[in-house]
Order: sequence, then C-alpha cells, then structure tokens
Amino acid sequence: MQKITAGISNSQKIIAIVVIVVIIAAAGYAYSVSQPPSHVNLTVYGSVTASDLQPVINDFQGNYSYITVNYVQLNPPPLYSRLTSEIAANKSTADLIFVTNVVVYQLESKGYLLSYNSSQVSNYPSQYYDPGGHWADALLLPVVFSYNTQALNKSQLPATLNDLTNSSWKGKVIMHDITLGSTGTQYMLSLETALGNQTWTNFAKQFVANVDPTPTSQVSDVSSEVASGQYQIGMVAYLPDIVKLQGQGAPVGYFLPQGVPLLIAPESLAIVKGTPHLSAAELFENYILSKPGQETLGNTQTRPPALPRITAKYTMSGMLPQSLINSSIIFPTPQVAAEASAWAQTFKSWGYS
Repeated sequence: MQKITAGISNSQKIIAIVVIVVIIAAAGYAYSVSQPPSHVNLTVYGSVTASDLQPVINDFQGNYSYITVNYVQLNPPPLYSRLTSEIAANKSTADLIFVTNVVVYQLESKGYLLSYNSSQVSNYPSQYYDPGGHWADALLLPVVFSYNTQALNKSQLPATLNDLTNSSWKGKVIMHDITLGSTGTQYMLSLETALGNQTWTNFAKQFVANVDPTPTSQVSDVSSEVASGQYQIGMVAYLPDIVKLQGQGAPVGYFLPQGVPLLIAPESLAIVKGTPHLSAAELFENYILSKPGQETLGNTQTRPPALPRITAKYTMSGMLPQSLINSSIIFPTPQVAAEASAWAQTFKSWGYS
C-alpha cells in the first residue's frame, strides 16, 4: 500500500497565523474596553463658594464616577500666590482654576495655562472666551450701585455721577477700596473708557473731596452694610450679593446713574499647564460650560451663569433689563488689570484711603 503524507501548504500556514493574531487582538480589545478607567483625583482651585459649586460637582461625578473632584476654595490673591509658588517649587498643584479673570490674565501672561478649545464655547458670545483657548467664562458678576430702600426711594437716588459728588452724601456712601489694586480699582479704571477722561477725572476727584466714601476691603460688605442701614449708597456692589440679601428680606436695591454702563466681572475656567489629568480636566471644563452644568449653577447660587438663554432661577435676563445686558462691558481688560496696582497709588494721592 502506498503511504500518503499529509502536508500543510505555506498558504495554509499563513492563514492559520493570521487567524491566531486576529483572535489575540480581539481578545485584547475586549479586555481593554471591559476595564473601567483608572480612578482620577482632580484638583480645582477656585474663588466660587464651595457650597455653591458642590451641586454641579456632584452632577459631574455622577456622570464620571471614576473622577473625584477635590475643590479648594481660595480668594483670588491667595489662589494666585499658592498656585505660582507650587509651580515654582515643582510641587503638585491644581489641575484647573475657576476664578476671576484678573488672576487668569496674570497666570496666562506667565505661561501657566494650557490652551484648550472646549467644544462648548461655540454656544457663548465671543467675548466670553479666549480665542487662544486659555480660559472660558462660566459665571458672571454684574457690578452696580446699591442703596437702602428704607432710607431712599428711587426719586431720591443720584441721577448722575455728578449728583453723587454733592456733599450731602458725605458719611452716607461706602465703596470697595480703590487703593487696593483689586476689584474697586479695576472698576473705577474701566469707567474711564465709558465716561471719557475729563468727566471721569472730575468725578473721581470731586467724589473724594466732597463725599469721602468709606472704603471696605470686601466687595460683599458694600451691599451688606447698605442693607443694614449703616450707609445709604454703596459703590462697586455685586448684583448677586444684592439678590441674595433681597431673598433674605433685606431692604436693599440696585441702580446705575445715567451714563454708567453695566460692567461685568466674569469668573473663568482654565486648565493649568502640565496637569497629569488632562482628559479629566477637559471633561470638567466641558461639563461646567454645558447647558446642564450651567443650569445647575443657575439654580443653586445667585451668580448668573454665562451661557445665554438657559432656564434657571438666576440668570442675567432674569436679574436685569435686556437693554442693560446688551450694552454691558466685560471688565477688567488685561491692560486695566496690569495698570491697577499703579493706579491704586494714584488714587491714594488724590485723597482716597
């Protein structure tokens, strides 16, 4: 009997190898997609009140259970100092910041912020985000004048800034200290563009000479002291502070003298360059800027979200006439922010203290 040798051709060998490779690759892919992402601790430094931000953090963590957000509440100057010192010492620091634009501008100028163009910014007005991707506004702080509604009715309010320089207001006005180089200083400087240099200079000098407003280091005190009856008028007041006090039954309202525009100080999100948690940081920024994130913010605290046309308890359109919103100005500009410290000394020389 002839013996038959069963052989395997080269082509059959190749097919067998390909099949094995495909099976191994498929098994590897199945394993990779079945594994949950590694847990991430995302650190955020911010000036937003922690309790106000917690609901949106909870929502975010509900959507991304593998991310834990560690939020550290800091006032803007300490936030800047801590972040820059940690970076200089090559220590672990924040992955993101959520703070007023003054600090954002300073950190951007030092090259500490990452460029990231969130997919959400196309839903925002162009002045609410950096075209270079270094920051995006998420909350807005409209700045107005406050007044005690028991001491004054609307007909008794100063119609113009010139009226506010009348000596009859002496001892009755409180304002955020413009010799600190911070919000009050930046607000005063930002008014110059709207009023014109001569009108602005005359007001600033006559105001301190005739009225000598009481300075305070905290913007929130401008409204709370007016609400308490200690003062009748407050200058450089955050509208959200007034709305919060009104909700508590306090006798406080807001106004803007003729010719004074609505100035808005934003609080922005920015990713810190060198973060080891870039993907998680991008997800957090995207969520805060998304419609659900903005609506949660608008329903839990009085600072209006930046996203227009949302349904929430606190919004720009719910707090202010549309005419004021349409003519509003974002402040400070990077130039004003850079000049504020020098101008603080000038205001001291004019008699402010």
